[in-house]
Amino acid sequence: MKQIISKISTILMICLLFPAFIYAQKAKVYEAKSPSGAIVVKIEAGARLLWSVQYDGQEIIAPSAISLQLEGGEVLGNNAKISSSKTEKVDQVITAINYKKAKIVDQYNQLTINCKGDYGIIFRVYNDGVAYRFFTKKKTDFIVKNEEANFNFTNDYKAFIPYMWDYRGGVKFNHSFEALYKEINISKFATDSLAFLPLLVDVGNNKKAVILEADLEDYPGMYLNMNQTKKGFMAFMRNILWKQS
Repeated sequence: MKQIISKISTILMICLLFPAFIYAQKAKVYEAKSPSGAIVVKIEAGARLLWSVQYDGQEIIAPSAISLQLEGGEVLGNNAKISSSKTEKVDQVITAINYKKAKIVDQYNQLTINCKGDYGIIFRVYNDGVAYRFFTKKKTDFIVKNEEANFNFTNDYKAFIPYMWDYRGGVKFNHSFEALYKEINISKFATDSLAFLPLLVDVGNNKKAVILEADLEDYPGMYLNMNQTKKGFMAFMRNILWKQS
């Protein structure tokens, strides 16, 4: 999704295989649906920026806070002042390179929310998944101190978690992405480790949700911890210098 708009951070995606917002007063609520209408994404912009996902009437992601914290204290997403929003439909075919299919149908509905402070957020809703990413229009380089990304599930579901255990020499991020997946409830997440992606959650009713990311050029990969709900996950990231082009 790097081609969506100039200099955007990272994509955080929930893919639904197989086939919410009560937080701040006077918050603005936005909604986007998949082309089929089965997936509904709601975004509430108030004291916090929250997103939630429903699939065929089942809440998959409960209201979850997202933001970008910049060095210096500015937090993109908190107390967001919306200047404009727009929706658009995309239905195109991509010519693939070195893939099992020669052509890929790229069909989704997109919601773009522009905020005061020269930033915004884009949501894409496909028939089998949801993606979002922050973007900025700032003229200078800046450092992203932390990215807040929460994935709050509605129950303590069974999850398939790939832990990173290789702490040789005290270097936490020295690992090969070849770990075995542990099948455990979210609340049993090991507190002395992090998980890398993809991570799969069985949400019942013959549905599974996969947390993914893509297009990480000049941006660090995301790792996951269990968050305070003990039914969801939060991002763990390192600082990154965001260079404007």
